[in-house]
Amino acid sequence: MTARPLIFYEIKSQKTEHSRDGIRQLSFACEDHPDMFCFLWIDPNQKLKHVQLLFGESVLEWKEGQGINCSQTNRIQENEIKIGVHKGSRSLHSNDDPELLNESLKILLRCEFPEGWNSLIHKIFHS
Repeated sequence: MTARPLIFYEIKSQKTEHSRDGIRQLSFACEDHPDMFCFLWIDPNQKLKHVQLLFGESVLEWKEGQGINCSQTNRIQENEIKIGVHKGSRSLHSNDDPELLNESLKILLRCEFPEGWNSLIHKIFHS
């Protein structure tokens, strides 16, 4: 049995309209999973510069000239209490675990992004 696709739709925001140094951000959210997002940074020629996918507390990322990496956030999972980590705060911490990267890439295979971006995103991560 094949897992259902994860359908993403574009979220319109001020970041979509405004650009910094010609770079614009697009935001996508997943229909069935409120903790899954995709952010694209594109240049004025619609060329991808940076892609960031959030799957819960894991982040799969591609940056032009740097390639693919995987990170995890500092968000508290389960009622864990640590000094310096506050619920709601989010910073990324690199995770070189090949298993996490492979699992994230498998999730990405199920993702369907809005037309015009889907094949581009998949090509970057699966080429």
